[in-house]
Amino acid sequence: MQLPYTTYLIDLDGVVYRGETLVPGAKEFIAWLNTTHKKYLFLTNNSFASETQVLAKLTRLGISTDQTHILGAGQAAVKNIARRFPGATVYVIGEQPLIEMVQQHGLQVASLDAHKADVVLVGLDRTFDYKKLTGAVLAVRKGAAFITINRDPLLPVENSYLPGCGTMTAAIEAGSQSKPEMIGKPEPTLLFEAMQQLNSQPGETVMIGDNLGVDILAGHAAGTHTILVLSGNDTRESLARATVKPNHVYENLAAIMDLIHTAEPTSHTS
Repeated sequence: MQLPYTTYLIDLDGVVYRGETLVPGAKEFIAWLNTTHKKYLFLTNNSFASETQVLAKLTRLGISTDQTHILGAGQAAVKNIARRFPGATVYVIGEQPLIEMVQQHGLQVASLDAHKADVVLVGLDRTFDYKKLTGAVLAVRKGAAFITINRDPLLPVENSYLPGCGTMTAAIEAGSQSKPEMIGKPEPTLLFEAMQQLNSQPGETVMIGDNLGVDILAGHAAGTHTILVLSGNDTRESLARATVKPNHVYENLAAIMDLIHTAEPTSHTS
């Protein structure tokens, strides 16, 4: 089978790399996307690392790409807010890269003492405190749109975990008694923003991920094709038990490259 897609949305951790190690086939697959002029974006749910930081890691690991091929859920959230609430005042729970991103999109950042805003945007904030919680809760209770980048309760760090974006979101949700809108996977908004950026339609797009309940579920919700690679979170055993099923399953990106190389000799006669 050849790959009939024009557009590739690619998860990072568990697909392209694991920690500081490239997954087999990753460098070759990205080189193929570049040389065949495919449309692609790396998608990450990360709510605090900027696209510049993601690019620095990819470059360090030997992946040849650029920042135009990276879309984080934080950037997608800010783009979504700027389009829906142009010029809005945003109460930001987040770190400096997220604050700067909000400002760069023509939005106003509310003072932490303000208890009113058009939008409350929640990302990972390692200085989250009672003052910020109060401001966010009161702003939502007064009618602000409540948007969170993701609902991951924990942030994996070396040999441990830290409270994630979802933990802060849950605190604001409890105080405001309002349910947030989520931008990151498994909700489809990140994929919709990616396809809009690439001028692509779901029928020509494939989501490649390692997590059935996050990446593949997001692909289903957005109406794209889906490929599960077994180089990260899920295994053939968990796939057999799961109700969420991908369109195709491969061991890793190297297995996809094997398929591409096998199909190439006959690609001009089909």
